[in-house]
Amino acid sequence: MDSCAQCGKTKAADSTPLKRCAKCKSTSYCSRDCQKSHWKVHKKTCDRGASASSSSSHGVQLHSVDPASFAAGMADDALHALPEKEVYKRLIDSYRLRVEDAYVYSGDPIGLYAGEDPVAGFQEFLDLAEKQGGLLPPWWNKDKRSECVNSGCGGVEWSDLKHAVEKPDIQGHYKDQMMPMKLRVLAEKIYGTHVVG
Repeated sequence: MDSCAQCGKTKAADSTPLKRCAKCKSTSYCSRDCQKSHWKVHKKTCDRGASASSSSSHGVQLHSVDPASFAAGMADDALHALPEKEVYKRLIDSYRLRVEDAYVYSGDPIGLYAGEDPVAGFQEFLDLAEKQGGLLPPWWNKDKRSECVNSGCGGVEWSDLKHAVEKPDIQGHYKDQMMPMKLRVLAEKIYGTHVVG
C-alpha cells in the first residue's frame, strides 16, 4: 500500500487516494504541503523516474468543445468580460500552471519547485502582464493588483500561490476540460514564450 513520502499517511485528509508526483509518477503524497516539504529530498531522484513514465496520462478524458466558447476564452481581451475575482483567479492559476509546466515539461524548477517565494514570482508575472497592452481589463490598477496578489496569499481559497496545481486539478475545479489550455495561452501571452519539453 502506498504511503505519503513525507508524513507516511496512507490516505489524504479527506479520505481520497494519494496523488503522485506529476513528473516521475512514482512518489505519493497526501497533500500539496507534504509534496512541497518533501521536494528538496525528492528532486534528487525525481528525474530518474520521469523518463520511464513520461508517456503516462492522468486518465482525463477530453470531451467535445464548443469552438466559439473556446475561441472566446483564448482572445486577447478574454479577461475583460470576467468579474474581478475571476480575473484574479485566472491570473493566479495561469501562473501556478506555468510553474508546474516549467518543472514537468522542461525540468526547470521555478517558484515553489525551486524553493523560491511564489509571491515574488507572481509579482514578476503581473509586471509582464501589465506591459501587454489590452490584456488586463480596463479597471486594472495598482489597488486591483494588490487585491489580486492578496487573494493568492490567503491560504483558504482555491487559488493559493503557495500550493502547486496540476492539469487535472484545474480541469476538475473549473469543470472545463480546456481550461488548462486557456490558462497556458494566457501565460504564453504574458511571458511571450511557451514551455518547451
